This record gives sequence, C-alpha cells and structure tokens, in this order.
Amino acid sequence: MNSLEHLIHVIRQVIAGRQLIDNSNKYRIMCLVTAFIHLIFCISMGAMGADILCYYNIFIVYMYCVLGIFVSAKKKFRLIMIFFFVEVEFHSSLATILLGSQMGFMLYTVALIPAAFYLANSLTNRNKHARYSLMLSVFVIVVYFTMSILAPGITPYYDISAYPGIMTGLRYMNIMIAFILELAFSLLFAQESRYMEQLLENENVKLGVEASYDPLTRLHNRRSMTKYMTDEIEKNKDTDTDFCIVMLDIDDFKNINDSYGHDVGDKVLVTLANIITEEVRSEDYSCRWGGEEFLLFIHGDKNQTYFVADRIRRKLEDTVLKNKYDGTFRVTATFGITQYNKFAPLRTNIDDADEKLYYGKNHGKNQVVS
Repeated sequence: MNSLEHLIHVIRQVIAGRQLIDNSNKYRIMCLVTAFIHLIFCISMGAMGADILCYYNIFIVYMYCVLGIFVSAKKKFRLIMIFFFVEVEFHSSLATILLGSQMGFMLYTVALIPAAFYLANSLTNRNKHARYSLMLSVFVIVVYFTMSILAPGITPYYDISAYPGIMTGLRYMNIMIAFILELAFSLLFAQESRYMEQLLENENVKLGVEASYDPLTRLHNRRSMTKYMTDEIEKNKDTDTDFCIVMLDIDDFKNINDSYGHDVGDKVLVTLANIITEEVRSEDYSCRWGGEEFLLFIHGDKNQTYFVADRIRRKLEDTVLKNKYDGTFRVTATFGITQYNKFAPLRTNIDDADEKLYYGKNHGKNQVVS
C-alpha cells in the first residue's frame, strides 16, 4: 500500500469512526493549516501595504511550522494549544485595530470555544482537564467583548479602501474559515463520539462472548448452555421435534492430572472440545458442563444421537496425545444419552443422562449408554 492509498485508508477509517487521529498528527495538521492561512494573510497584507501585519504573519508562519514539525513530535501539545489560542486572539485583535472591525477577524474568536473543549478533552488527550477548557473559553469571551467595546471608537491605522477586492476577499475568507473551524471541531467531536460508541459496542460483544463461553475449550459454559436449551425447547414446544441430551465424562481424568500435570490435562480437555466441535452440527449445542464433564444438546432421536456420541468416543480413543515426558498416551470417555421428555423439567432430563453416564462408568467405561 503506497502513501496515498494509506492516507485515503486512514481518512476513511477516521470518517467511519473506526480510528482516531493521534495527537501528534492532529496538532501537526492544525499548525500547518494555520501556517498556510497566515501565509495568505501575509501576501494580502503585503499587497495592501499593511507592513506591520505582513511582518507579523511572516514570523507566525515560521512559528507554526516549528510547532507543527518539531514541537508536536515532542508531544508538547498543551504548549501548542495555549500558543494557538493566544496567537489567534492577538492576531484577530491586532488586525481589527489596524484594519477595522468590518474585516471580520474577530469571528475567529467564536470558533475557538468549541476548539477549547475539544482539544482539552479529546479521547487522544491523556491529561484531560476541564479547567483548561473553561479558562481558554473565558479568555476568548473577554477578548471578544473587549474588542467589541473598543473597536467602534478606534480609527483604523491603515486605510485600505483602495483595495476593495482584497478587502472583500479577506472578509469572506474570514467568515468561511470561522465556519470551517466550527464544522471541523464539531466533526472531530462527533467522530470521536462514534468511535467510543463502537468501542463500547465491541467491548459489550466481547464481554458477552466471554460470559457465554468456557475460556479454555471455547465451548458454551453451563449458564449459556442452559439458556440455549431452554430457548430451543420453548421454541419447539408445540412441534414433534426430538431432542437428546448427552452427558460425557473423560475416564480417569484425575489420574491424567496427577501423572502429567494440569497443563496436559487442559490439552486433553481442548482436544475433546475440538473433536466435539467437528462432529456436532451447527444446529446442535455443546458445552463444558464442569471439570471434565461435557454436555451435548442434539436435534434428533436416540439412534441418531448414539451415532454422534459414538463417533466422538471412537475419535477420542484413536487420538494420540503427548505427555510432558515426550511420551504418548490415549484417553477415553463415557457417554450417557437420554431422549428429552417434554413432560419433565430440564433438570430431570439432565439428571437422567447423568445417571446413564455413571452407569457406564461403573460398567467398563469407554462406552455410550442410551
């Protein structure tokens, strides 16, 4: 991906609310755009003979380039923010005094208030302080009202009436930039709000998944499995759909933990979980019921369920596992199956499958009892 494609990709991600503009880039862009605006002012002032403002803007273009290229790289964002506010207020006031209030330079001050709150409280700003927003806003308001009171009684230093085209252009440029500033900071605020909403949604989904699945085997846990079974039974209560409950338990699992350690025991559980996932259909449910016990909820009758359970049993029995001593071993599991009886509580059906499981445990293990 070349630089242009990467830039377009980043812009799309930012607009879509899937990515934030980091502070370094944010302040760099702000400084360089402001430097460009001052460069236009510099040329305009030079053309009208407003030498003081021309020289001032030359100096400020240089300062914003330094801030945008070097100071932002050092992450001195608060320094840049304070300089930005003081400079814009000073320039607006100076231009108003030297050229007259009709040029509209004081419009910038109104756009600075949302900028104060956005820059001081942005999601990318690690040191959020509401007092800076308030202090900067009060500063802006005081300057604006002071100039509003004083400007009508001040005779402009420069007579620029001979340049009506430049005057009109500057006036409309000031109006346009003031609105663009308002729009830009509002859009950035909206974009960050959208990003935060999506972040919270993703976190909620993640928490929902973590709450519903066993962290080791990634099968459903007991709580979510009970809900799924209850919902499925309720959904099909007026139909003739057959369900079966399968309870299975790894044989002699305690000996595996005692002999090889819990890490190997965990690998056995994960191996069985993977086999179950491969063998059951997408419409069936499986979970780690607790410890080395697993429960399956199968759509079908006893015969269909028996073949599913026996495939899992045989596949597990044929799987060669490694122990921590670089040796190998095999494990088996015992299964108990009961066909769901809609006239009995779910707990009773599960207990019936559990009884058949333990019957198999007591009569040879490594078998499916239905």
